[in-house]
Amino acid sequence: MRFRSKTILGVALIEMALLAVLVGSTLSVLRDSNEAALTSRVQLGAKLLAAAAKDAVISQDLATLDSLVAEAMASRQIDYVRIIDADGELLAQQGDEKLLSRPFRPDKSIAQAADGIYDWAAPVMAGGIRHGEVRLGVSTDPLQGLLASAQRWAAGIAGLEMLLVALFSWLLGTYLVRQLVALRRASECFAAGDFAHRVPVQGDDELAQTALAFNRMAEQLGDSHDQIKAENQKRLDAQQEAERAQASARDRTAQLDAIFALSPDGFVSFDAAYRVKYANAAFLRLTGLAEGAVTGLAEADFSALLARQCQDDARFPGVAALSAHGERGQRQLIEMTGASRRVLEVGLRRSQAETVSQILYFRDITHESEVDRLKSEFLTTAAHELRTPMTSIYGFTELLLEQEFEAAERREFLGTIFRQSQLMVSIIDELLDLARIEAKGGKDFSISRIDLHQLLAEILAGFKASDGRPSPAQPLADGPLWLLGDSKKLTQALSNVLANAYKYSPGGGAVTIALLPPAPGSTPGQVGIRIVDQGIGMTPEQLARVFERFYRADASGKIPGTGLGMSIVQEIVALHGGSVEVASSLGAGTQVTIWLSSSDA
Repeated sequence: MRFRSKTILGVALIEMALLAVLVGSTLSVLRDSNEAALTSRVQLGAKLLAAAAKDAVISQDLATLDSLVAEAMASRQIDYVRIIDADGELLAQQGDEKLLSRPFRPDKSIAQAADGIYDWAAPVMAGGIRHGEVRLGVSTDPLQGLLASAQRWAAGIAGLEMLLVALFSWLLGTYLVRQLVALRRASECFAAGDFAHRVPVQGDDELAQTALAFNRMAEQLGDSHDQIKAENQKRLDAQQEAERAQASARDRTAQLDAIFALSPDGFVSFDAAYRVKYANAAFLRLTGLAEGAVTGLAEADFSALLARQCQDDARFPGVAALSAHGERGQRQLIEMTGASRRVLEVGLRRSQAETVSQILYFRDITHESEVDRLKSEFLTTAAHELRTPMTSIYGFTELLLEQEFEAAERREFLGTIFRQSQLMVSIIDELLDLARIEAKGGKDFSISRIDLHQLLAEILAGFKASDGRPSPAQPLADGPLWLLGDSKKLTQALSNVLANAYKYSPGGGAVTIALLPPAPGSTPGQVGIRIVDQGIGMTPEQLARVFERFYRADASGKIPGTGLGMSIVQEIVALHGGSVEVASSLGAGTQVTIWLSSSDA
């Protein structure tokens, strides 16, 4: 075989091997990079859509979910999108109906997508709890088309190269060594990553064409290299975005931890083995237990420990008992031991999360329970106070109906009925008045600028003592003393105190009214109205109950009244931003001081 033939055959074999290696590696890199890019884009898109849909999935906001699905489909790069909740119920979907109707099986890689659709799912997570799932599918046809086109293009280039080698390699005899050196140098540059290097082209012969073909191949390899670098940059950007998403998730977790730590309600979560996994600070504060004493306890041990912290008549029934009632069972109340005697409402919620089996919640209803108790006591007392005059009315009416009496006796009985009726009407009116004041909280007060001297003058002018005693003297005034308040309500409060001063001094004695400047250490800008009597007075025990409803210092029943007057006074003054002070000594009289803010304060 001649040297030229050997040269042609050798060059052909070398060219064939080089093309096979370069084209094969290029196609392999192109396939791997495009599959990796598609996989990364699909998985990142699913994760981002899951993160964007998280709040909407939790709140079951179908309109927002439909909008997110529509925005995802608008890219025209996704064949279908489906969002489901934790129970597998469909929340939103769009895409190819044929694809949506088939069973969903996620693909681990594009190579497993035998049906031409790469299926992927991303969970919707919040606080470690799986609330749903985002499923999407992307067709692999564009990728397969790109790879097929690259193969055809590579095959065409290889064929062209082999044809050129077969036609023009016989001219390489003279230039073979020089061109081989040039090709060797070019190959070394490519191996070193310098895809910008080009083989020198001299003339227009076969060797020059081979060099040009080699340079074109180098350009294509350079473009592929740049594309790979771009894909790697995208992958790096996606990784950074995922890290930012993880940081955001950690921040949300920290926020939830802070919310549970600051919540006034207590929470205890159990893991999948029904052992205490977490107890927030509010639970430990409400029950007086230490975190180390409850964490890790089995359900039964936890129930026994909490039951020992309760009063015997309101013990914790146990987690098993709560579970038997169901999540919507009757309200369970327990009362803790200790000075506070907290009353807690206990509830149980089941969890579908893998790491949390159930959650106990505890709400402090001590105040509500105390309010209910006070309301019951009030209703009992009110019924008793109304029953007393009703008994008299019923008894005397029955006597009048069943027996005949002299006119004087009949008149005495009718007078008693009239007085008891007046007492009952007074009780009802004052109860309604007190209820209106408490219900509206002063919102119905007609606030205006009032001259206190003029207000006292009007009150004293209209006041008539029941025993004909003279009204108190008007305090001296150097000029107007302005207040902001409701003149009718203030008149009611001052009249109640004034009437009590006369009622509880049946033996006579002067009743005086005085205006006081602010006391040392008191709130600046206040003025005091002090009403003093020389009546029966009160013991310290009676004085401590002076503002209780229906409480009357006179237990004999000789002094008329409902026992609601001072309660009304206290409510009216408090809603004006003032206060009431009462001082009394048994047998020496009582002084009541009402402090109100002046309009200049």
